Amino acid sequence: DPPKAIASAVKPVRVQVVSLDWKWLFIYPDQGIATVNQLVVPAETPITYRLTSATVWNVFFVPQFGSMIYAMPRMTTRLNLQADKPGNYEGLSSHFSGDGFPGMQFQVQALPPDQFAMWAQGARGQGPALDGRGYAELSRPSSYVKPMTYGAVAPGLFDAIVADRVPPNPVPPAPRRARHPKRP
Repeated sequence: DPPKAIASAVKPVRVQVVSLDWKWLFIYPDQGIATVNQLVVPAETPITYRLTSATVWNVFFVPQFGSMIYAMPRMTTRLNLQADKPGNYEGLSSHFSGDGFPGMQFQVQALPPDQFAMWAQGARGQGPALDGRGYAELSRPSSYVKPMTYGAVAPGLFDAIVADRVPPNPVPPAPRRARHPKRP
């Protein structure tokens, strides 16, 4: 049962997942950081995911962890998974979503819990901040995006994305060709 919490004496880590054209955004609300196309989790620790899509329906899938689940625009889906041991895993979109679909993959790194805590602490304050302006830039369609980390995240960004309150994709319209009158 994907939304059912995993029984554990260990407190779960929360991760908010946003499907974009054609990349994955992972927000760690308790750590105040975010990553793109790289999911870092503590092994042997339940992970509580909230998922949405900023564009079209998509499917979040890490085959070695178990269930795949849909991410839908203006909705949230819940998923609880756990990496049973440290390691590197492949994550992907398993639902065709347009031209950039083949590049919509991400790396999963399951670390021992103490190493995860050190990673999160080291990421905080390093790199750019993910705010409305940064999100507008990130949300532009692009594929085969290299993993990156945001050292700060605007509070409530995930809920704003779900509610469609963030700036729309700033994709400029195609330039118009100027028409010049013909000379006699």
